[in-house]
Amino acid sequence: MGVVREKKKIGWPVIILIILAPFILRFAVGLFTGHDIEDVRAKIEEHLYEKYGEEFVVTQIGTRSSRGKEFYQARIYPRSIIGTNREWDDYYCASASVSKRSFGRLGGVGDSYSYVNRNMDVEEYLLPEIKNIFGERVLIKVDVAHEVTGDGSWWAGYKSVSLKEVRKDIAEDPERNRIILDLDVYIFDRIEDEKEKEERRKEIFELVQYLKEEGLFEYLEMRVVFVDERVLAPSYKKYKYEISASRKVNEYIKKEDKTVNLPPRNLRKKVSKVLQQEVNEMSEEELLASMRKIRKDELSYDGIRKWNCQYLSPIYSEGLVKERYTSSYNPETINKYKEIKDIKIGTNLEYIYFK
Repeated sequence: MGVVREKKKIGWPVIILIILAPFILRFAVGLFTGHDIEDVRAKIEEHLYEKYGEEFVVTQIGTRSSRGKEFYQARIYPRSIIGTNREWDDYYCASASVSKRSFGRLGGVGDSYSYVNRNMDVEEYLLPEIKNIFGERVLIKVDVAHEVTGDGSWWAGYKSVSLKEVRKDIAEDPERNRIILDLDVYIFDRIEDEKEKEERRKEIFELVQYLKEEGLFEYLEMRVVFVDERVLAPSYKKYKYEISASRKVNEYIKKEDKTVNLPPRNLRKKVSKVLQQEVNEMSEEELLASMRKIRKDELSYDGIRKWNCQYLSPIYSEGLVKERYTSSYNPETINKYKEIKDIKIGTNLEYIYFK
């Protein structure tokens, strides 16, 4: 008869160890190889929801290092812009970071979306008056900085989230707070003659006076860009690529006594004619709908401005020139924009269209 052996019972310490094994393994992996990406994503998402009151997409999570310290960094944008023309526009995106700590811990979260939020807030504030001055065919691009200082010898960016907050800080301590405004105003309506050009000059002057009244002129760099409305035609994108790929030729501009590198005249004439015919058949509502599809990252020299800008009016306040373009600053000749004639409207020599 065989000997019956008594089965050994598994003790509680062993059971607890078995239960905790996955967590211990995860901790060890985090300790030696990094944290779980989903934990990083969840921490950033929670931070952003608590701070801004809406859900964000947190993507492209990777590791970075600065001054010997490692941290996670991600690209972020609100879920609310998914499916709109803002989704792939860098203007509406920001970054968030989480510091890496020892023993698998994650540090606090920091983000730069406050800058995006502030830009949108200022845009929302300015756009109604700008449309009131120039009409509905207007898009604007804002880049506003709130800077603070200790003794005036240095200035650093501050993460205020709204124009109201910036103004409050300036009102309380004007010597240590300032607002720097970069403003691009794109008007999708070409100027037909000198009479209309003078009317536009008056409108730009009106905008400058408005910005002065609002306390937004002291550190201002602004471009008022008059864009040919043919960019709103359905076939514009097709011809845009054809123009970009074309072999450029030197063309002498007699009126300006300058030679410019432009697409071939035959191509320019064809594009001008075809797009004008399309625009003639579009209603104002269709033109505005087409304009609203234009992304912020297209409102640039390499985007719309290079070939399609007819006229450009640059505005630089004295404070901005003194701060940003020191070598050009001359208090005796600086433009104060006190009269309509102080508004200069220059021709874009790279403008490709024919009437």
